[in-house]
Amino acid sequence: MLQQIRDQAIRAIFQPDPEAPPRALLVAGACGNVGFGKLGQLARLLGRHGVPVIALDLAPAVQEVKSRLAEAFGRRFSAPEIAEITDAITIVQGTLADVPEALQIGFVFEAIPERLDLKRAFYSALRTRDPEAFIFSATSGLTSHKLFDGLAGAERCGVLHPFFPHLTNKLWEMPIHGAVTGKDEVKAIRRLFDRLGMTLVPVADVPSFAADRLFCGMMLEAVRIHADLGLTPAQVDDVCKQVLGTSPFYVHNLIRGANGLSAHCMELMVEEVDSTLYAIPEAWRPYIADPGKQWPYERGQRCPPEHFAAVRERMLGMLFALTAYMLEHKIVALDALNYLAEKALAFREGPPALIEALGAEEAIAITRRFLEGQAITRADEVAPVAALDPAAGKAPWGQIYVGTSVHDGVGLISLKRTTLSDTFLAEIDAAYTALDGDPAVKAIVIAPDGLFSREFGHGADLNAFVPVLGDRAAALALIQRWKQTLGKLRGGKPTVAALVGRVLGGGLELATSCHARIAAEGTILGQPETTVGVLPGLGGCHQIHRFSAEDAFGRISELLLTGHAFKAEEAAGWGFVSKIVGVRELPQASFAFAAELASGAPLPAFREAAAEVAVDRGVDPRNEQGVPLDADLRELLAATIEACVGKPWAEASAIEEAKAAESLAMSTSKIGVAAMLRGKAPAFQKPLA
Repeated sequence: MLQQIRDQAIRAIFQPDPEAPPRALLVAGACGNVGFGKLGQLARLLGRHGVPVIALDLAPAVQEVKSRLAEAFGRRFSAPEIAEITDAITIVQGTLADVPEALQIGFVFEAIPERLDLKRAFYSALRTRDPEAFIFSATSGLTSHKLFDGLAGAERCGVLHPFFPHLTNKLWEMPIHGAVTGKDEVKAIRRLFDRLGMTLVPVADVPSFAADRLFCGMMLEAVRIHADLGLTPAQVDDVCKQVLGTSPFYVHNLIRGANGLSAHCMELMVEEVDSTLYAIPEAWRPYIADPGKQWPYERGQRCPPEHFAAVRERMLGMLFALTAYMLEHKIVALDALNYLAEKALAFREGPPALIEALGAEEAIAITRRFLEGQAITRADEVAPVAALDPAAGKAPWGQIYVGTSVHDGVGLISLKRTTLSDTFLAEIDAAYTALDGDPAVKAIVIAPDGLFSREFGHGADLNAFVPVLGDRAAALALIQRWKQTLGKLRGGKPTVAALVGRVLGGGLELATSCHARIAAEGTILGQPETTVGVLPGLGGCHQIHRFSAEDAFGRISELLLTGHAFKAEEAAGWGFVSKIVGVRELPQASFAFAAELASGAPLPAFREAAAEVAVDRGVDPRNEQGVPLDADLRELLAATIEACVGKPWAEASAIEEAKAAESLAMSTSKIGVAAMLRGKAPAFQKPLA
């Protein structure tokens, strides 16, 4: 009996003829870092749908790919699950001619060496063998036109640029604007990758990718700073870590050959503008020539204070110059560039968000000082700083993290970020103010945008807490600043939070600040602040209670004290969540619900008055991961819940602010925040028995 692929998005690529067997995924260059990682990732995701997988490489090492994958997957999956993945893979050592004739190819992911002659010959052989196959390259910077011009069926070809670590990272850049890939083919590939849970970021078809320009440019300037100022790589990284959240030298030491790839990226940029902005210093050349050579590195070294400002200014100047060029030439959208910096490159905030936070005038001044100080040639061309000014209209500043639209009288605030920060909340504030003041808008929905964020929210950005730890006054100012925005959401037109995925911490408090909540099936909610050693300070200590039936108070308090997650279905039983719908129905249902409220349907009940609650301190002493929680923080949280629920809303809100600020001044917050930022479990000083 012929096997049928049921999923439409996958069937369109791998079984367009339902009367023929499924076509295969072929990964060419399966022994390399990129090919191996994507072979494992795509085989795991597609194998369950019945798609055959081929691992092709000339090297004998391809025979070891299955055992290498089993080892790599060993920490994440059971032996039967791993066997199911690897059993679907056919190993082929050799060329395309050695692939079994019975296996027709539907999709090729090419990760062979960066030689255009090799790639073009491979593509021609593929077209002869499988005329309808989709062919996509993982090139480090060649344009789709260089790769595929003149090839039959070029519209079914293109570039997919993946990010490290390749076995797990689901983010890709896809050149679309000006690329050879056809419009219908782009849609088919985007549907496929969306079905696999991947995020495709559209970029222009130019030499070197958008994220690489930032990553490689950051490394180039780091090397120049190291050479010019005599700082060690670790000292330069210290400034980058504090200012940007990432460490260029450390990352390059992790990835074999990264120095060569980064330098190649800068060399590609010279094709656009031959400027000294991209000049490779002699200090970098030995590391480019030898893929295994590592920078001398002693972790923990700090930058001398007298050099900190200069390093910061040069690094920001370089990044802002690169950003200005990309915006001027429409290489990537502003929000997409920021997303790539944060999600692919581990920036705390992307350069666009940093520019927005500093203000255009200051960002432009920093960039000009950098260009002049480093005597950058053709500076006006390579760094058109006017693009950083909102008045120039080159980019939609103010919409990096938040988008707005109006649909049949219902306004939509689209969230593109999952963690709260000052810049994010400032954009939410501006978006809400605009929609609330628009007479055409009768109600407002707040929801993830579905591209940059597929979940409602994961809480506060812990890095925002670092400057205020141990300082009660500064902590209180932070909390009040954020609450000023959230406090507006129930002050005007009906607001509906459309919940999906995980809704945790500050994300749940954002949802709690709306008039109503509608959730997709299986949505997970939680206030895990106790694991971080802090109190919920944006309404979490009492607002869930105020939307819920009193017989649920005990359960809600237990969840707050333990930090355990709960499902939206349970919260619907309390009255906190108004409706549960299927994931695919959520967008339409949330708009319909908001329209109902705008038409006069009663808003969910919210208890402004005081109520009584007795909090049981003897609930589970550990969080869901088994980490013992802190005794002092538990008592403070329990007392705060009782005090807040026991007072009218306005008075309770002030109490919560003060107690949350107190928690940020305690040792528990320093321990918890530091541990979570390192990805470790906290070890509190007074663990509950």
